[in-house]
Amino acid sequence: MIGGVPSWLLIFFDKLRELRPGKQIAELFPNLEMIVHGGVRFEPYRSRFATLLAGSGAELREVYPASEGFIGIADGAPDAGLRLNLDHGIFFEFIPVEDLRKGNHRRFWVGSVELGVEYAVVLTTCAGLWSYIIGDTVRFVELSPPRVVITGRTSYFLSNFGEHLTGEEIDASVSAAAESIGASVTDYTVSSLFPKHDGDLGGHRYFVELGTAEVSTDQKRTFVETIDRTLQQRNDDYRGHRAEGFGLKEPLVYIVPPGSFERWMESRGKLGGQHKVPRILPKGEISENIDRFFSELGYN
Repeated sequence: MIGGVPSWLLIFFDKLRELRPGKQIAELFPNLEMIVHGGVRFEPYRSRFATLLAGSGAELREVYPASEGFIGIADGAPDAGLRLNLDHGIFFEFIPVEDLRKGNHRRFWVGSVELGVEYAVVLTTCAGLWSYIIGDTVRFVELSPPRVVITGRTSYFLSNFGEHLTGEEIDASVSAAAESIGASVTDYTVSSLFPKHDGDLGGHRYFVELGTAEVSTDQKRTFVETIDRTLQQRNDDYRGHRAEGFGLKEPLVYIVPPGSFERWMESRGKLGGQHKVPRILPKGEISENIDRFFSELGYN
């Protein structure tokens, strides 16, 4: 069994294949039965892992560990959600994300939650936490037993122009865009582009690292259009703001070379372990840091 955060597992597997050219993971680990992953939404990485594990009998198993407690584990198909650990000394409560943003903290327990609602996770534990908002957001896909999918973070919410995009919606759009050109996602991050002059439109800028080094001009165009179209299909506010001349311009996407995010995280002292590439960057120090890093590579 091998376990870890998906992005670091990819780096690990790539390094192994570099050390043993021509060998597939199934040949390097012929007895591998399971890969345990967690910490970030897995969807953008799924196709890359499928390619790497070709010929292997290893199962993928997602877990939901947090510093505050072990919250859930996948016990079925990939799209069946994560079953909450209700007997691990944790009392769960859930605040609808919309309420949280309005400052109205209505709380529900597992017996009163509803399907399809995005909730912020709140924990009370025997270790001493009391009604603690851990920062993750989930949506229930089954109530008996309770199973959830992780939709993002309370801070992973892109809405500087009123577009109200969630981390789940952005993940889905990037995954769809990669699939549209037959590529896989290694990592990505997105931030807001603010107008520099009166009358200019704002927008979003993506830095995306794919599992392939070469992307043609036509493929990049397809990638951008698929992100834009998928977000418009999933989010009414985004679609409204993308209407001609109103609110948002087309996404700006930079396809960066393989290894770029690894080098960026290393430059910040955040390589490996539990560190994760921040998917949605608020305006601030980290956003300025990645701007400088990729500007030096010629992306500006």
